[in-house]
This record gives sequence, structure tokens and C-alpha cells, in this order.
Amino acid sequence: MNRRTGLAVISVKTMHSPLAYPGDWRQLQILDIPPRSKLYGLVPCEVGSIWRESLTSYINRLAWAHGVSPRKLLVQEVLPSISGKQWLRSSPDLVNVFSRRGGAMSLNGTEALAAEVSTLLEGLTTRLDLHLLTLRWWVGDLPVARNLRLVPAWCPLCYAGWEIQKSPPYQPLLWMLQVVTMCPRHKSPLIERCPHCQQHQSVVFTDKVHPGECTQCSRWLGARAPVTSEREMDEETIQWQEWVIRSLEELRTVSLFSGVIHWEEFFIGLARAMEQQGSYSRLAHLTGVNRQVLYRWVGGTATPSLEMILRFCYVCGVMPAQVLAGQTALLKQVIQSGTASHPPRHRRIPYQRVDKQRCLELLQNILDDGEDFPSLPQVAKRLGYSDQVLMHHFPQECAKIVQRAQEHRRQQKEQRIARLCEEVRQAVITLHAQGISPTHRRVMRLLSRPSFMRAPEASAVWHATRRELGLEA
Repeated sequence: MNRRTGLAVISVKTMHSPLAYPGDWRQLQILDIPPRSKLYGLVPCEVGSIWRESLTSYINRLAWAHGVSPRKLLVQEVLPSISGKQWLRSSPDLVNVFSRRGGAMSLNGTEALAAEVSTLLEGLTTRLDLHLLTLRWWVGDLPVARNLRLVPAWCPLCYAGWEIQKSPPYQPLLWMLQVVTMCPRHKSPLIERCPHCQQHQSVVFTDKVHPGECTQCSRWLGARAPVTSEREMDEETIQWQEWVIRSLEELRTVSLFSGVIHWEEFFIGLARAMEQQGSYSRLAHLTGVNRQVLYRWVGGTATPSLEMILRFCYVCGVMPAQVLAGQTALLKQVIQSGTASHPPRHRRIPYQRVDKQRCLELLQNILDDGEDFPSLPQVAKRLGYSDQVLMHHFPQECAKIVQRAQEHRRQQKEQRIARLCEEVRQAVITLHAQGISPTHRRVMRLLSRPSFMRAPEASAVWHATRRELGLEA
């Protein structure tokens, strides 16, 4: 209390800051403070093993960690920074790009888009290992075609095991390869369709499902017992798949220590092993690969798929990493001896007994029905066969069903466009009657499908109606 003024007085004691000396400032500056990231620096699953996570799986988990839809995360944070803007030319609606079959799967591939997206995510999360989640850092410069799956595959037993272990379900990059058809842990086939709704899975998820759930029906995809499948794993197939996994493990190690694999070195080593006269013919006879195809491989005019390379090496009893490193002594020995380690493996469609009478009756009933217009895959699903099997046994009936379904879809599209065009016309008339200028944006807001205003039919009706009302010349 101040005796002269009668007011309360607060005393403040000044303390010396520990950072007031130059030495303290220098110590603060050399502290290893990590930079801030815009997105969480989520750690990828098993990035240091053959079970490394795929990039699309990481995108899904990263979005869920932020509580947003994975597709929205890509559209808002990643796609606007992509060079070229090829997505804008293919579709005005960026979200629809990732709902197309096989579209988003290329983010796991070997092309420039996968590399650019992984680099952008590394910048957003300040992680330095996300480029390893793409196939370029596994299978090198092989093209995506015939190597990457169109739709995701998974092992239900792995999902169930992760649920028991309280581990987050994810999709390993291994599952994205076409050549891998077996889970190396459980020796059971990977599946591509939901056992509940028989639908394929989306690659980049929406916000309606959780990890490990079907993107179509939201049912759990895990199973405690192997899911019954038409293609059971026989001993020969298991042996082949185990060899594939070992080869992929070696290729992963090569790329980890030597950088991106360039398969030109493989074909250079192959050419050196076939320098002796008659080598091409003997090797073609052993492997089942046409001699002219071998010439194109070596000449660089044809690039085989990863599966074809692995099948070739499997028959010869050599590892692809050996040929890449120029170790061709074993391959030369195989060519000279004319003895293969394994018989040539060819893609075989398992035999399936077909109830032709039941199939023919259903096909005839569908053709006679004037209200049901299913597609051929839908008909095949009803019968429990593939559409290729139906086309083989009933080509005429299947051709008619395909034609009817296409015609029905065409008519539906025309009716839908006509209905939306009428909506545009009525919206223009309504706004004009209210004294409001029927601009493109205002009309769009009144439509049941605002995106329809981007269609040329909508623009034509909009201009025609404005001319009728005297708003345009």
C-alpha cells in the first residue's frame, strides 16, 4: 500500500533470462528441432521388409488419422500440385478419377505419377521413405501394364490376425503384383472379391468404411479360416509362389543397396549367356518362350512382364538378381546341358464343370424377358461362373445379352439426358419469370445434378432457351 496515494502497489522482480547470453543462443540454434509438417508424419507399415505398405494403403491410413476421406485428402492436398494437370483433362470431377477401375492403382506403380505423388506426400509429412512404397523401388523400370493389379487383393487370414494383434489392417505392396497369387504367411490364395457382396474393392477409400471393411457393403473382410475359392493352391503352385517371393525379396535388396533396377542389364546378361550357336533354339525349347520373342527381348524391341521374367528364370533354375549382376555361368550351363530345373509354367484356367441345361434356360429366360436387362457379368454372377466360361459355351446367347444390355443403357442415358435438359429449360424460364438473369451458375444451382451443366447438351439447351426469351441474339 502506497502511504501517499493509498493505492495498492505490485512489485515485479526482474529475473535474468538464461538465454540472455550469446552462448545460450548458440546452444539453442544447434538443437536438432525437426521441421513442422502439414500432415502427420505417419509411419508406414513394415517399410523395411518384403511386407512394406503400398502407397494407396498409406494414403488411406493417413486420411483416417486426420479424420477425413482419403479421396478428399488427395483432391485437396495432392492433386492440385501435380504437374501437367492430366486429371483435369480426363475428368472435371477429380473425385471420380479414383472411383474408376484400376485408375488409382497406378499410384503404386512405376510411372511418373506414382513418383510425383510419393514425393509430394514426403513433403507434406516430412518423411523420407514414402517413395519406397511404390513398385519402382522394387521392380525397377518395368512398365505398369501386366505387372500391377487392376483391383486390390488381400488375405483374409492376415486381416483376422491383425485384428487379434490390435494392429492396423493395411495392404502390402506385395499384394498389388499380379504375379503374387498366394499369401506367403498362410499359403492361401489372395482374393479380389468380397465374400459377402462379390464386388471388387476401391483403391482409394471413401469416408463410409473403416480399415479392413468392404468398400461396397462395409462388411468385415477378415476370416479366421481360409475362404473357399475355385482355385485351390496345389503343391506345385505353392512351390512356384514361394520361389516368386524369394526372388522378389532379392530384388528388393538389390534396389535397396544399388538403386532403381534397370532391366536392360538383365537382357545384356541374357545375351551373353546365349552367345554360342543354337542357344536361342535350345533355350526356347526349355522355357516354352518363342525364339523370336527371345530375339526381341535381347534386341530391346519387346519388354516382358515381371511374371514372364520370373517364369523364365524359374524354369532355368536361376534367380533374376543373378542375371542382373552378370552372374550367368549357371544359365550357360542350363543352355548347354538342355536340362531345365522346372517344367515351363503356363497360365492355366482351372477346369470347371458347367451345368449347360441350367445355364441355357436362364439365358433364354433373360432374352425372353422384356423388363430385365442385366449385363453379362451380372448373369455370370447369378449362375456362379465367369463370363468367359459363358461366352465359350453359349456365344450366341451371350452376344445377344451384351447387345440388349448396351441398348438398354443407351436408352437410359438418352432418357436421363432428356430429363435433365428439361430441368435446364424450366430453370431458365423460372429465373426469367422472377426477374432474375438466368446465368449459367444460377441455373446450375437449381438442377438435381449440378454437374450436368458441364455437358454440351445442357449448354445447348441453356443457349436455346435464352434465345427464345430474347436474352441472346
